[in-house]
Amino acid sequence: MEVRMMTNGVTPHNSLFNHFNALWNELDRPTERTTQPRTDIVENPDGYLFYFEMPGLKADSADVRVEEGRLVVEAERPRPEWAKDASIHLAERTYGQFRRAFKLPEDASSEGISAAYKDGVLEVTVPKKPEAKPVKIKINVN
Repeated sequence: MEVRMMTNGVTPHNSLFNHFNALWNELDRPTERTTQPRTDIVENPDGYLFYFEMPGLKADSADVRVEEGRLVVEAERPRPEWAKDASIHLAERTYGQFRRAFKLPEDASSEGISAAYKDGVLEVTVPKKPEAKPVKIKINVN
């Protein structure tokens, strides 16, 4: 999987982060009954923001954890119970287990990770280690 920047003036690039995750995702393929939610990953000076598209889920049905240096997100959306005498004309929505895992970069901290679910999007914030953040040095003028 390659993470590309949107065409808002930022040139698409392929980073080491993308390379490692592409290799990991080859090993972590979903099974027939598991779906990978669409994801955006954004880096800023303070950390990484992961946005998982998971509409129709209850916030408490998601499991977010760091496991062996990977951010793992799992959830399940059960199939609705339709009446036995109902005729289903179209059923396109995805049900079952959702799973996605990303190897975290070396500068990511597993301490202080937070998650919030709103409007069908699970947002996970992974801070950078303090030593990885840029430090502004004041220049004294004599």
